[in-house]
Amino acid sequence: MKIKQNKNLISSEMIFTMGQKNYSVEFNQGYTIIKLDHLLDYFNCKLFIEEMPSIARKQNHVLINCEKVTAIPKDWIRALMLFQMSLKKINKGLKLVHVNQNVLVCLKKEGIDQFFKVSLDVKDALEEFGISVKKKMDMEFLNPFLSATIKVLKIQAHTHAQPGKIYLKKPTDKLYGDISGIIGIVSDNFKGSVVISFPKNTFLKLMSRMLGEEVLTIDREIFDGAGEITNMIFGQAKVELNAKGFGIKTALPSVVSGENHSHSSTTRGPVMVVPFESDIGSFFVEIGLSD
Repeated sequence: MKIKQNKNLISSEMIFTMGQKNYSVEFNQGYTIIKLDHLLDYFNCKLFIEEMPSIARKQNHVLINCEKVTAIPKDWIRALMLFQMSLKKINKGLKLVHVNQNVLVCLKKEGIDQFFKVSLDVKDALEEFGISVKKKMDMEFLNPFLSATIKVLKIQAHTHAQPGKIYLKKPTDKLYGDISGIIGIVSDNFKGSVVISFPKNTFLKLMSRMLGEEVLTIDREIFDGAGEITNMIFGQAKVELNAKGFGIKTALPSVVSGENHSHSSTTRGPVMVVPFESDIGSFFVEIGLSD
C-alpha cells in the first residue's frame, strides 16, 4: 500500500539546513566581504536576497569570497547578478575572490563568466577598486592595543595600567622579560606580531589577582595565563581595527618563558615599544608590522 506524502511536510534535514546561515558578512572601511560556505542552499539564498538591501546601504564595494565554494547554484548566480546590478546603481562594484577552477567552469557553462569580475585575492581586489588599506605604524593602529591592554587588565585583574612614552625599537635594543605572550597579526595586506612581556614579579601579582589566590611560582598551571592575557588584548584591539578596515584575522597565541629572555622581532618592518607602569609593576608591549 502506498502512503500519500504530504508535500507541506519539511524533513528534519531541511529544517537543520534552514537553521544555519551558510555565509558571513564582514563590514570594513570602504569594502564588505561576503564569505560563502560550500553549502549554498535555496533557503540561504532567500535569506541573502532579503539581506542585500541592508548590505548595499553601507555604500561599500563588495568582495565575494569563494574560497570554500566548488560550484555556485543557479539561484545564487541570479542573486549575485541582481546584487551586482543594485551596487552599480550606487557606483559600487562587486568582485569574486579566491575563485577555484571549478567555479570558473561553472560560470562559463552558464555563459556569464564575463559578467562577474574576478580577482586573485582580497589585496588585488582592493587595489583594483582603488582602496588602500592602512598598514603604517601610526597612533590609529597603536591606540587600540593601548586601550585594550588597559581595559583587559582592569576587568580581568583589577589592575590599573598606564602607558609610558612610545618609542621605535632599534636593532641593538634588548628588552628582557621572564614570561611573554606572542601573537601573530595576519591580514591579506600585511602581517606582524604583538608581544606582551612581564617581569616575574609583575606576572605573579597579575596571576594572583586573576585567580584570587597568591601565586608564588611560574609553573605549568599559570604558564598559559600570559597567552590568555595576550589573546584577550589582541581580540579587543582586532575588533576596533577591523571596524576601521584593517581586515585582521584570528590568530593563536604562544608563550615564551625563561629568566631575562629577550625578543628578536619576526617582522621586517618597524617595531614599536610601549612601556607600561601599573600598581603591580612594569611590563611592556611590542608591536611590529611588515608587508
